[in-house]
Amino acid sequence: MKKRNRLKKNEDFQKVFKKGKSMANRQYVLYVLHQPEAKEFRVGLSVSKKIGNAVVRNRVKRLIRQVIQEERNLLKQENDYIIIARKPAAELSYEETKKSLQHLFRKSFVYRKKPNQPS
Repeated sequence: MKKRNRLKKNEDFQKVFKKGKSMANRQYVLYVLHQPEAKEFRVGLSVSKKIGNAVVRNRVKRLIRQVIQEERNLLKQENDYIIIARKPAAELSYEETKKSLQHLFRKSFVYRKKPNQPS
């Protein structure tokens, strides 16, 4: 993920938490904040120490980043996203992670409309 696509600052995280909408499933929580002036989406990841040791947390973050990388052309560009991993996320394979995050994206309507679909 490119630097310009990352949420890093605490104030940015707080803004998304306070003003954004949240959606969750068993493995992840997704916060979305619409930013009309933004040209590209930004993603923040939060993986707590409750999930596991550093190796496990980094693996979870790597899997999430890979899914974001693959789905980036389908996601709405004018949003900020925060993905919070829950404890069950530590045991997921890549395919399960992808399926779980896609479920959340669909549930929170952050996929772009396909050009051939009527509005």
